[in-house]
Amino acid sequence: MEKPQKKLILVITPHKKGGPWQWGANLANELNKNSEFRAEHIFKIRDKLLSPFRPGVKLIHTTNPLAFSVFFRPIILTIHGKIFGLFWKFFYWIGCFRASVVTVPSEFLKKSLEFKKAIVISNAIDLLKFSPSSSGQKIENNFEQKSFFNILTVTKFWFPGKAKGLIELARIIFNLAKDFDRRINWRIVGFGPLLEDVKKSVSALDKPQNLNIQWFGFDLPQKYFSDSDIFVYFSYEDNMPIAVMEAMASGLPVVTNQVGAVGEIIDSGENGFIASDREDYQNILLKLMSDFSLRRQISEAARKKIKEKFSWETILPKWLVLFRSLLK
Repeated sequence: MEKPQKKLILVITPHKKGGPWQWGANLANELNKNSEFRAEHIFKIRDKLLSPFRPGVKLIHTTNPLAFSVFFRPIILTIHGKIFGLFWKFFYWIGCFRASVVTVPSEFLKKSLEFKKAIVISNAIDLLKFSPSSSGQKIENNFEQKSFFNILTVTKFWFPGKAKGLIELARIIFNLAKDFDRRINWRIVGFGPLLEDVKKSVSALDKPQNLNIQWFGFDLPQKYFSDSDIFVYFSYEDNMPIAVMEAMASGLPVVTNQVGAVGEIIDSGENGFIASDREDYQNILLKLMSDFSLRRQISEAARKKIKEKFSWETILPKWLVLFRSLLK
């Protein structure tokens, strides 16, 4: 007896390798492990232009508000961030009207867009790519003997709100380092057109002698999670920062300001910390750096939160239910 043919889903994203592109690649990869669906990640311009005319496609899942289908197939439009400019707001309004379903990754974004009918399905993390960090694995005696402390930040320098956030974070860490009795290595991973301006602003600050800053530009964050002690984040503009979720999946204690949907990721004081202001941020960070037991406790709880709420094992079934409901 022949096996039933898998239903083909096209997952369409921007061609540039950013957050939405990676989301589409990961979703297609997870769908292809399923016995019911087959997915293709469409991102090249030519393939996107041809996608409305592809035979055999059962459903189009896109981040592009201009996507359409000549065969009246169901269309899911997923919006990953705020929409800026009247031009794009107009096209997204059209896209939302034409789509069978609109999804967003957070309640925060749903409220920001004021789109009450949007379905919230969070971003997902592949736990196999993120092993627990040394922060939660080393025994206390060895850890306390370290002469330095590794702090990690992963961000993007494409948006003014993120760039300004990094400068504010520098002020916090510079001030904290003056009261800390060990050397601090602050490693910053990320790139973008605002990177050089941020470097200049940070270099103009009065850096304590026990603080070393390393800029790694464009690189894989996974390379730095495993031997970091704490992940610090600060942004004035964000939705659901993947870097925070990946750090938690790696078992890193996370400290961040209140921005976007971080409150949907972190239960402050239980599996991470959301600081209310600069002084609170500095106090939390100093306490974490001085208390190994607290770091270990937060580390274990952080990975558990991602596993239970944001792993593909939790998120993929939600997509499958949605797909099935549209393909009845």
